[in-house]
Amino acid sequence: MTSEQKIKPLFPLKPRKKPAQLLQHIAREQVIEDGYVFRAFDTFPLADMDTPQNDWGLEDLPEMEWLQNVHNFYSGKRTFMLGTGPSLATQQHLLAPLQHEDTWTVNRMRRWYEQGQLPFTPTHHIVTEPGPCTWWGKMIEPRYDFPEAKNRIAVNWWPVTSPGWLWCPKAPDDIQIRWQGMFGFDDDLPPLPTGWASPLTGSQLAYWMGYDTVYFLGIDTTQEGQAWDPILGRTLRPRQIRSILDCFERAAREVKRHGRQIYDCTPGGRINQEGILEYRDLEEVLHASS
Repeated sequence: MTSEQKIKPLFPLKPRKKPAQLLQHIAREQVIEDGYVFRAFDTFPLADMDTPQNDWGLEDLPEMEWLQNVHNFYSGKRTFMLGTGPSLATQQHLLAPLQHEDTWTVNRMRRWYEQGQLPFTPTHHIVTEPGPCTWWGKMIEPRYDFPEAKNRIAVNWWPVTSPGWLWCPKAPDDIQIRWQGMFGFDDDLPPLPTGWASPLTGSQLAYWMGYDTVYFLGIDTTQEGQAWDPILGRTLRPRQIRSILDCFERAAREVKRHGRQIYDCTPGGRINQEGILEYRDLEEVLHASS
């Protein structure tokens, strides 16, 4: 065989796509019944749902040094994870003491901070959906930013390199807490499964950081809009209530199995009303530690 001769492959080889290129396909949704939706990628199977120890089969994920640095950093502490449900407005008079606690905010909550309705600066601020991560992670949409937060974390499918933000890889949305379980309790953290609600998805990071107890606020789990914007705060598409409840139910079992604690301080919230999480009165929780 001369140097000019080449062996032709049996099957034509196509250039291998990078993960970011694969993830450009928007997740599709299949409605099973009202409030119960299966969400998956058009590129499915993109991941191996049985191998969290291998990052769900996703390749070329870099090591997240910051994740290793914060592992168990807050060991034994408690933290408060805020959603945007309308009940939060009824608890406004109780929120000021949270300035002395470790807290998490999500998505567009800074607008309430600017308006004086959120009377504390969060320890951590997270986004867990791809929409705010514009220009393929090079910028976070300003409405979703919270520069005053100690840590700003984007839980996202592709790398986020926006200045001041930390990136935590997220699993494809067909990998969900209700099916694959809750993570953050062991010494390895795979890309995070979705919980269908930003506070729940982000709580896996809280447990990874070592927090012993997570208290949720503002997780009403209804279609009734957001705390100080009950009308304008409505999402464009209805929340998938049944999917959220399933994820919280699985999370509650996982948290207890690993010896941690999880409570709901949302007055009238569906999560505690259906007995998925035990309800704790926020005023009593805060008063007990004073």
